[in-house]
Amino acid sequence: MPPTLEGPVEEVVVLRGARFLDGVMQTKREPMGYGMMLVPSLEALIPRDHRLYKLNRVVDLSFVHEAVRDRYCQDNGRPSVDPEVVIRLFVIAAIEGIRSIRELMREVQVNLAYRWFIGYRLDEALPDHSTLSRSLDRIGDAVFNELFERSITQCQQSGLIEGKVLHLDATTIRADLDVGRVAKPDSPDPDARFGRFPDGKKRPGYKQQTVADGRSRVVVGVSVQPANCPDDTGMADMVDAATDRLGQIPEVVCADGAYSSGKNCASMEERGIRLVSPPPPIGGASDKFFTVEDFVYDEAADTFICPAGKKLPFVGLDSTRSGRREYRASKRECRLCNLHGRCTRQKCRRVKVGPDHAALIRLRADSHTASFREVYRSRAPVIEGVFAEAKQWHGLRRAWRRGLAKMRIQCLLIAAVLNFKRLAAAFLRLLWSLEVILTFLRRFLDVLRRRWQKIFTPHQRGRIFYMTP
Repeated sequence: MPPTLEGPVEEVVVLRGARFLDGVMQTKREPMGYGMMLVPSLEALIPRDHRLYKLNRVVDLSFVHEAVRDRYCQDNGRPSVDPEVVIRLFVIAAIEGIRSIRELMREVQVNLAYRWFIGYRLDEALPDHSTLSRSLDRIGDAVFNELFERSITQCQQSGLIEGKVLHLDATTIRADLDVGRVAKPDSPDPDARFGRFPDGKKRPGYKQQTVADGRSRVVVGVSVQPANCPDDTGMADMVDAATDRLGQIPEVVCADGAYSSGKNCASMEERGIRLVSPPPPIGGASDKFFTVEDFVYDEAADTFICPAGKKLPFVGLDSTRSGRREYRASKRECRLCNLHGRCTRQKCRRVKVGPDHAALIRLRADSHTASFREVYRSRAPVIEGVFAEAKQWHGLRRAWRRGLAKMRIQCLLIAAVLNFKRLAAAFLRLLWSLEVILTFLRRFLDVLRRRWQKIFTPHQRGRIFYMTP
């Protein structure tokens, strides 16, 4: 007689070498056929915690149509793709890190959240990828710059930006170009240049300068140059632009050692800003001879005083290096000096420094303070974290298109997306705080209601409520 399935529901029995859970019947779903159905709105199908749903609550693109009005004919020609749709498509590319326009349109074709974000129905035909490329060329970078500035304004109005400490740094971006065609007459990317990447190798690319707020990591400044530009190029201009956007002068600008030139030190001092950047190493350092740091600089008299107490006055500009100033001691005093052997092999000692040496001296003195070290320790988590986020998740590691103008569009767009992410997160925190407060008030009122019912009878509650003076 074959075994039977008897006993409790959860009893496990053995049947022909297999184990079954009694009470659970296996089912098979039939293949989906064609049929009619009522489709709800796309928004009803999007989870409330989806990144695009959260982003859509803080992104305001109402300015786009007016901003591009002069780029389109208003009363003639074939209908264009809605400029706001073009911007929204590239916002999707930035938030998802999609480099290719063809790939972007393939993803939008099948992704409900993407269709909802750009305002297209399920049965609505999407723009062609070539049309999207031409629309981007028509719109230009001015709209993306305004989008970036609006993201800063919204973050500032929400209280995210403190503005007291700004972090500045540069990162390299690989260009979409073969190394053999850099700076050639027939190069498809005439603006890309060789630059040194983090692994030490030189590759064609661009360099993005970025300024970020020290508290919230909101990006408040972006500038793009070819990769062969020095890191400290235009530091003062970047700080001035960020100051104008925020409407306040920062107390501190923090950067790595590439920005600690005498020129940058002096420019920050002129603006009343403290520069936190490791000073450059002392040139010509030697155990045998005195270095320039062993000489005392009298800024008022514009002279150096040597370890023996003798003066080295300014004698003129260095003919071999542009802008450097030369100070020289008297030959007679050097010949009679007891420290001559530790000072120089020449007949007299010369000191050559940059025009902003005094500012560099003050930076070196400040670099030994505890507050300097504390601010500099916060640099990597802020600015390096911004670069890591942009490259890992949003496609900044490599150029999407060719040319400096298109590279600038990419950098501005990704920076705006980063800011909107911070804004959306702050908005959700605010909603969560309000929900906590409302929950507390509901519980408090519930406790009061229970105590009211416990103390007074229904007849007494009615008398108290309707009591007249």
